[in-house]
Amino acid sequence: MVRQNKTRSNNRTVFINCPFDPSYRKIFDAIVFSVCALEFEPRCALEQGSATEERLTKILKLIEQCPFGIHDLSYMKIDPGTRLPRHNMPFELGLFLGYEFASRKLPKKSCLILDKEGYRYRKSLSDLSGRDVRAHQGTPTQAITVVRDWLVTESGRNDAPGGAFIVQRYRRFRRQLPKLCKTTRRKVAELSFWDYRGIVSAWLKDA
Repeated sequence: MVRQNKTRSNNRTVFINCPFDPSYRKIFDAIVFSVCALEFEPRCALEQGSATEERLTKILKLIEQCPFGIHDLSYMKIDPGTRLPRHNMPFELGLFLGYEFASRKLPKKSCLILDKEGYRYRKSLSDLSGRDVRAHQGTPTQAITVVRDWLVTESGRNDAPGGAFIVQRYRRFRRQLPKLCKTTRRKVAELSFWDYRGIVSAWLKDA
């Protein structure tokens, strides 16, 4: 976790840099819910599907716009087709940190670095040694708690609900999600990031 001066501003957007893989979807959904439950706005590359702008440009714009960033390095797998690892997440983390150090005149940024285990990153990304990398242990509930504690601390909020309360709401939301999707003629497994974020926000307003 990158520690700096508290980012207190009207900009409540959070850039989420994580694996877009079905095996990670439960963690991703939990992170998005936690961010929304704290009245922040989750952003990620999946929200922009236009082919008129190349992917790196989209990501750089998101990084520039968001004072907060969540970066999950837990997807350390070898692609079965190419036999090569995927480096998108550490690359985007590097872009985020590079923006922070590019100029002291730029707005302050704060980021949370996640992994499945607390010190596993040292075996593949030793340059991060000394940073406070938080572990979500591969569980949605732990991811919610870690994201909540970091975002509340870094934004300087003193009125936010506790992690256990957000977890409880998330479990209730997940039980109701199939019915919510049915009423809008959608399937849970087919929800886009934009769809899911919209359903979460609407549910939180009415819950």
